[in-house]
Amino acid sequence: MAWYPVTQVPPPLLLIHLLDSRFEGFLRVPDSRGDLTVHFRAGLPVRAECPNPALAGASVGEHLLELFAASVERIQIEPVTVPAGEGVNPLPWIRRGLRERYDLLRLEAETKELTRCRIGVSPKLDSFLDHFEFTPPELELIRSIKAQPETITRLRSSSPLSFKEILALLYSLASCRLLQAAPAEGGAGKCQETGPRAVVEAPPAPPPPPESEALAELRRLQAALGDENPFTRLGLPLTANYDEIEARFKELARLLHPDSLNRRGLGDHVDEAQAAFARLTEAYDQLKDATTREKYRKPAQTREEEAEVRRVLEAEVCYQKGIIHFRRKEYTLAEQMFFEARQKNEDGSHLAMWAWLRYLNPENDRIAVREEVKAALQKAIQLTPREADFYFYLGKVCLDMDQLASARQYFVKAVEINAEHIEAARELRLLERRAKNAASPLARTTGSFLNLFKKKE
Repeated sequence: MAWYPVTQVPPPLLLIHLLDSRFEGFLRVPDSRGDLTVHFRAGLPVRAECPNPALAGASVGEHLLELFAASVERIQIEPVTVPAGEGVNPLPWIRRGLRERYDLLRLEAETKELTRCRIGVSPKLDSFLDHFEFTPPELELIRSIKAQPETITRLRSSSPLSFKEILALLYSLASCRLLQAAPAEGGAGKCQETGPRAVVEAPPAPPPPPESEALAELRRLQAALGDENPFTRLGLPLTANYDEIEARFKELARLLHPDSLNRRGLGDHVDEAQAAFARLTEAYDQLKDATTREKYRKPAQTREEEAEVRRVLEAEVCYQKGIIHFRRKEYTLAEQMFFEARQKNEDGSHLAMWAWLRYLNPENDRIAVREEVKAALQKAIQLTPREADFYFYLGKVCLDMDQLASARQYFVKAVEINAEHIEAARELRLLERRAKNAASPLARTTGSFLNLFKKKE
């Protein structure tokens, strides 16, 4: 059974992938109150079950919303046969999940690419709009993008929607590859589609190869027969499902059958075809089993590469656990999780969050750890120089150390990167007020007296 961390397969992209690949099987989310299981057929959710009393009587779509919860850390996906049922359109539930279950921090993290370009729409957008159930203000924003590609900054200034609502809308469309990154104003070049592969109908099956291609096909197959991966031997992508595998095998059986070869005037090659077909039959038998299919879906990797992938994924799992503990203000547990993430894969986010939690944790001596935290945040900025929060954290530490010039420099940088960084902007205003008071003799003599009349917060 395949388990995937949510950081590797975010729910919007996962649901679109299942729809696009016409997945048949179940998706499961572990929960202490009872695992949530959603069954899919032809890529559409048809049934859901969960022992949790809070979901008793909930619809399939309402069960889908649980996939978007911040507490979900990993998802199990298993292809199995699922009885027929009435499929549910997942697109409006993706939109609701992003609006209702994602917070702004998570939305910003998963839509970073959208903030780096002007956003246009794909020509396929109109044919999908009705499936999302957008509100009139959302449709108005989409119409404005259709008329003229815009940056998120301009959309925020012209739309009544909140920043979070705009990001959720754009993420919903990008997950279906219905947005395009437009060239910079005054620039040239063709727009590129953004997001995962769009949901499109499967192309019609190609016509059977003409007789002159039969021998060439046999030669191509023979060249692939030495590969240990049965997908490669059958000439299929690693994502092929059982129906595609069976259809391909039947196609090759018709092409390489001795009677077919004799009719095509290739009787001299019957022995070669029979030897090739034996290897193809072996590949087909291997791929009949769902567990074996999953084994061969993984591309060949060295042990070192597999260990590296596992280490990075484990680091991401630790990081997400740290985020959950941080939101619950469980600072010691959060610091521990970020430390483990840093040990497994020291990227900028892991290092910065560990340093910040080490500084915030009331169980630590803040004065004793300030220099260590400052050095770690400086290194995190070197690794990831475009994260506004890292500069804000470093500014707060410098402010605590009474290094006012450095603190101001870091707060300014945070605002430059993210003009909506409220905390950094507030710290800058406080520093400016502090500087004015220090420069005024009257303020110095009356400051203590006036403080008596300040409104208590």
